[in-house]
Amino acid sequence: MTQIFAIARNTFRETIRDRILNAIVVFAVVLIGASILLGQLSAGQDIKIIKDLGLASLGFFGVIIAIFVGTSLVHKELDKRTVFVVLTKPVHREVFLVGKLLGLLTTLTVLVLAMGAAYIALLALLKVPLTLGIFQAIGFSWLELLVLTTVTLVFSTFSTPVLCMLYAFALYFIGHNASTFYTLAKKAGMGLQQLLLALYYILPNLEIFDIKNKVVYNYVASAQEVTWAVVYAFGYSAFLFAVAALIFRRREF
Repeated sequence: MTQIFAIARNTFRETIRDRILNAIVVFAVVLIGASILLGQLSAGQDIKIIKDLGLASLGFFGVIIAIFVGTSLVHKELDKRTVFVVLTKPVHREVFLVGKLLGLLTTLTVLVLAMGAAYIALLALLKVPLTLGIFQAIGFSWLELLVLTTVTLVFSTFSTPVLCMLYAFALYFIGHNASTFYTLAKKAGMGLQQLLLALYYILPNLEIFDIKNKVVYNYVASAQEVTWAVVYAFGYSAFLFAVAALIFRRREF
């Protein structure tokens, strides 16, 4: 555990000090504030626009940060050859990956909390009623980032940062249209139907975490929905980590 925390701490320090990362966070906070101006352009709809744009900004920039940092999670260590120093010590490769993942997740948690706090402060300043659904949407965004982070971890174990980024963005867009595979499977023939259903169940279903548009209309997720989202996020992430660990264990440096 000491080794894991040491690697996680170093990863957190490295990612949180990244100037580009800080610039993205500042831009996200500014964009959330800009929702005030956009809200004034639509009389009677200002509250909905502010809530919608704020949550969308938080989710979007969280995804950008997760993919941007996660794609170089392992490759940067290989490029600087620091991984060789770590692995020459009695540190298992799985321990190294767990530490890197926890470090990045800590960074993302801090950033989501910071942007979420800025967003909630904005709503409070504008005297917009705070509902449970708003806090749920922020929490669901974090769960989505958990899945995306482990997705990028898998790709970072065998691919270059550029390709890893392309793969991650592709899965992000596919994940938000997962229901399309299920709909097409119903209309397809037997062979194609099995393929589409396999893709539907294997690829990440990020639609589970997307309640932002509903929250704008005071939607509150049920206890069953919250439980399923948490179980799916951690269960799918555990599966992805096992895949990443298997690839990393067999990789020769």
